[in-house]
Amino acid sequence: MRAWLAVLTGTLLLVLGTPGCSDDNPHGPNGGDDAGVPGHPDGGMPPVDGGPDSDFACNVARQEGCENGQSCHFADLSEGRTGSQCFAAACDVVRQDCAQGQRCTYVSAGGVTERRCVEAGAATEGTRCTLAPTDAGVEFDTCASGLFCKDERLGDGGTGFFCRRLCHATPQCGASEECNTVLRLPGTSELPLLCGPRSPPCDPFAQGCAAPLSCYPSASGPVCAGRGTRQTGDTCDFSNQCAPGSTCVNTGQALRCQPLCRPSGTPACAAGTCRPLNDNPGVGACVP
Repeated sequence: MRAWLAVLTGTLLLVLGTPGCSDDNPHGPNGGDDAGVPGHPDGGMPPVDGGPDSDFACNVARQEGCENGQSCHFADLSEGRTGSQCFAAACDVVRQDCAQGQRCTYVSAGGVTERRCVEAGAATEGTRCTLAPTDAGVEFDTCASGLFCKDERLGDGGTGFFCRRLCHATPQCGASEECNTVLRLPGTSELPLLCGPRSPPCDPFAQGCAAPLSCYPSASGPVCAGRGTRQTGDTCDFSNQCAPGSTCVNTGQALRCQPLCRPSGTPACAAGTCRPLNDNPGVGACVP
């Protein structure tokens, strides 16, 4: 059960701040365009200040919006879209609500991957791990409770597998990590999150990130992330699908790439109004 991974660094949907008002809504978590989570490293929600047809049915970071027995996860949707949905399962991989001695993890059998309670493995966080297929054709990894076996590139160019912590939000990670890595597992549309290294900060107007990265606003301030190519007005799911110097925001009817601006300075908007982005002091987006 190999995981196709993408770091969520800077792959964000951003809530536009309204001057004079407070906004307690969470914000809507890539190094690549083929994967990534719409939302910030805390796994929160996309903009909620408009947009009648949101693909985000629940709040991943806060685990809100679902019924009892369900948990909220980012998800692959139809037509290549990404959103969040409520999923019913036997257990929760972050809460670890299985019986004593067992763990909740993703189990693969017959081409289907689902969350189940299985015997806890012995491999601890950061140590090497493997899959452990059973005689019944069920596969799950050898990690301890709350961890998942992730493939990673080694310094010599090879690939190793290591146990990393599952998360819904950054506070569930260590002090030097963020909940910013998504797993794409065959046999399920769920996109579980793992803790990964914190994103490097940057200036979105200076674009000082090392190639092939560019600077994008995020819920924890501007960060370096893989750069996109979508132009102003193009639809988007997360910010670094947009070309450098722009970001993915809710325009009130759709999520679109819009130019960055300074709310009280330059660069100013050639068209539209410069509205500030929450958690990014001095950074705004031009909204029609």
